[in-house]
Amino acid sequence: MKDFLIIYLALLAVSIISFVYYILNAYYSTYYIRGDTVSNVDPSETTIIMPVYNEDPEVFRKAIVSLKLQGADFIVVGDSSLEPYKTITEENGGKFIYLSKNGGKKNALVQGIKHVSTKYVMFVDSDTIIPANTLKSMLTYFAPGIAGVGVNIHIKNDGTYISYASEFIERLTEMISKSMSRHGNLYVLDGRCALYKTDVVKPFMTSDEFLNKKILGKKVVLGDDMQLTSYLIKNKYKMIKDYDITVETEPQHGLKKFMNQQIRWSRRGWYFFFKNISDGTTKNGGKFYTFEILYIYLIPIIGFILLLFRGMFLLRIMGHIDYLSTSSIDNFVMHHFFHYHPHNFLESVINGLMYVLGAIGDTIFVGAIMIRIPKNRIRTLTYGAIGLGILFFVNIYGLLTFWKQSKWLTR
Repeated sequence: MKDFLIIYLALLAVSIISFVYYILNAYYSTYYIRGDTVSNVDPSETTIIMPVYNEDPEVFRKAIVSLKLQGADFIVVGDSSLEPYKTITEENGGKFIYLSKNGGKKNALVQGIKHVSTKYVMFVDSDTIIPANTLKSMLTYFAPGIAGVGVNIHIKNDGTYISYASEFIERLTEMISKSMSRHGNLYVLDGRCALYKTDVVKPFMTSDEFLNKKILGKKVVLGDDMQLTSYLIKNKYKMIKDYDITVETEPQHGLKKFMNQQIRWSRRGWYFFFKNISDGTTKNGGKFYTFEILYIYLIPIIGFILLLFRGMFLLRIMGHIDYLSTSSIDNFVMHHFFHYHPHNFLESVINGLMYVLGAIGDTIFVGAIMIRIPKNRIRTLTYGAIGLGILFFVNIYGLLTFWKQSKWLTR
């Protein structure tokens, strides 16, 4: 009885923390306050870098045309990819750098930034289409203390379930990012489109620490955006997102590619979670940032473990319960295994609180996401829920294999 009650109380604690998390994120993202901005920005003070590796030529052409409209010089780094990328780049006024050996996205960015002497540097993926006013708008966010600015990401709807699920996840990310931006930092400054102060990131990007990172003595290629985000927070710089700008990027084509992408992201996330906790980087992000990070990584895992323990009792009696009633399951277990009265006041209170907090928190949290989805809401929510279920188990797998980092980290 005592052990079972401890599990109940632990689940209640998780429910309370989750409720607070849902409410805070829904509130801060809905009533987002834009910080200080600057005027009289000059896009020509920026160099844009785009790495390319076997991209669809037509998608790449659209991405290049969108760069041409920004009023800044741009460099395309062909990572063992020459034509038609070189021709498309030069036709639109850009500079093309060819790397004969495939070295991965991070190496391409490093080779590109070596040619940058402007005040700002912008990184854009080769399948990302940015509106004409993107750069100018992002530059207005560089108030004192800000070293990096990101944008909202929209997943192109190609009619597949992957695109719907991915868009739901992006809108979830938008809500969390808005909450964190309000407090001066981000979980990650997304590498699909990000703008930095050159003098802050260039020394780090050209260092051995950035390009030749090792885990357990083995060289790995960590996600460039997570590594840059960690570096900025560690050095007490601030980051923010420009929510007036939404760029469009391609969805993953097929479940396998989607899963591989999410596994990469999960592994790099867990690595930086452990690293940033251990070296004090997380603390530098502030109290709200710390709370968000701890919740994102720890609470779902703790809750899952607790539910497994609870499930151990239920599996023994699955043939003797009412499947439609969670409370009847609990009551049967308590009565038959612990000789504990099923209507004990404390048990009833704990169950009631968990259900009420869960219902209210989930409703507010999902509602805050849905208002960011202008159309096809039901379909997006349905596939999004499935996608989140997949991500949960991917996240556990990423935790168990976080030291395995793939070479080419796209988006």
